[in-house]
Parts: sequence; C-alpha cells; structure tokens
Amino acid sequence: MSFASIVGHDRPLKIITRALANNTLAHAYLFSGEQGIGKKMTALALAAAANCRNAGPDGGCGQCPSCRKVSAGEHPDVHVIAADGEEIKIDQVRQAQSDIALKPFEGAKKVQIIDGAEEMNTASANAFLKTLEEPPGDTLIILISSRPQGLLQTIRSRCQEIKFYPLSRRTLAQVLIGKRGLPEEDARFIAALARGSLGRALEMDADKEREAREELLALWERIGGGSIPEVLGQAEEYAKDKERLERLLDMGVEWLRDAVVYREAGDEDLLVHARKKDVLSQWADRYPV
Repeated sequence: MSFASIVGHDRPLKIITRALANNTLAHAYLFSGEQGIGKKMTALALAAAANCRNAGPDGGCGQCPSCRKVSAGEHPDVHVIAADGEEIKIDQVRQAQSDIALKPFEGAKKVQIIDGAEEMNTASANAFLKTLEEPPGDTLIILISSRPQGLLQTIRSRCQEIKFYPLSRRTLAQVLIGKRGLPEEDARFIAALARGSLGRALEMDADKEREAREELLALWERIGGGSIPEVLGQAEEYAKDKERLERLLDMGVEWLRDAVVYREAGDEDLLVHARKKDVLSQWADRYPV
C-alpha cells in the first residue's frame, strides 16, 4: 500500500507527501470528492506511510509487517468506520473515541478513517466534534466524503480539506486497457460513462452499458410515441430496481450530452456513443438545444 499505486491525484499526493517529509501532518484531514475516485485508497496509503518505518517518497514500503497489516485491514492502530445501515451511529463514534484515547499499540500513530463521514447522524456528529477539538497528539483522523456539504460546518472547519477531482477519460481508459485488458473502444466507452471514477470504471461492463443504452432509447421512443400507460407500467419496475434506474439515468445524461455536442460541433471524436451517430444525428435534427 503506497502512493505509487494511486492513479492520478497529483495535487492531493503532493500536499500529503510534503507534510510527511516535513513532519507537519495535520491532526485531521477531510478528503472530499466524487465516490470511487481514490479517496479511501489514499487515506489507507497515508495510514501506511504514517506507520511505516521504511517510508520513502512514495509513502509506505508495502513490504514491512505494518504496511501488510494496513493493506489487509488488520493493523491494530488503523481503524475504518463506515455506516452501520443507513448512518454512522453514536455507539460507533464512542468506540472510536475509546480506541483513539489509547496509545498506539505498535505503530507511530493511531489512525481513524471515517468513510462516508456525511452519514454521521446529529448525535454522532456532535460527539465526534469533541474528538476533533481535543485530539491526542499521536492521532491522525481522516474523514472521507462525497458530500462534504452534509457535514457540520464546525467539523469541516477543524479539518484540512483536500479535494479530489474526477480523473480524465484518457487516464481511465489507459487503466482499463492495462488492468482489465479491454479493447480500446470498450475502454473509451466505459471511461466516458464513469464520470471520472476509477472505482466505478473498474466495475462497469461495456456490454451491460450498451444494453442499458438500448433500453433507454426504446423507453424514450415509447414516450415520444405517446405510449404513456406502458411507460408508467415500467416506472413501477424501475422503482423496485434502484441500480437499473440509476444506470439508465447516468446513460441518459451522457446521451443528451452527446446529442447537444453532435448538434453543435458535428465531431464524432467528441462522442461517447459514436457507434450511434446515426441516431444522434436524428436527435440533433429533431430537437432544439
């Protein structure tokens, strides 16, 4: 587990590695940005670097017992807290406070990573605020959030925020070709749909996304043709299948983007759905911007 394994995010890594080199780590960080873009991986790499005795410019060495334990989720001084059900409960925060009050067992720092920090309820957020106000000196707290605006302002103000931005389509495509061995066309297609998220890109299947596109186009044709009762019947199906609905909505956003781009620029190289340029051309002719 080292910074070298993290794709992109040069600016966040520069801030973190400089603080490590100068021994000026803040006591609390807020890693903010879209889901699945590498915030948690970076947090774990920072936890490894803070406790690795052989740490270098790339963070932890990845080979020592401490680094291996962090990678395996077994380090006694590194704890990750995530929602229990729909929220992070006060009992979880109190347990974290008990853990953090103890001296490190075998590392240099106790590290608490709050994954999905915006999911703390009011009671747990207020309890956690006390930890941020008086943290032990050998503690590192990392909050991870895709919706930092959902955090109490008093919590945000006590953390150094580091923003993570979506990865470029080119970067994502290169990773997909290298890690999954995808054909270039499939890699570019998935990279365009992943909205800058490597985690999302690695989970996506090009064939399934194309099936979703065909389903979406068929649905829109029925709407345009006035088949409202049939569409309403499908709406009940979508209400029961959140994942399917979200895939269609994501696909719809990219399709509308392509239609506008094709109408205004007419450049196939800018399209996500270049294979459907004939249908996009019809949309461009049929609808105003």
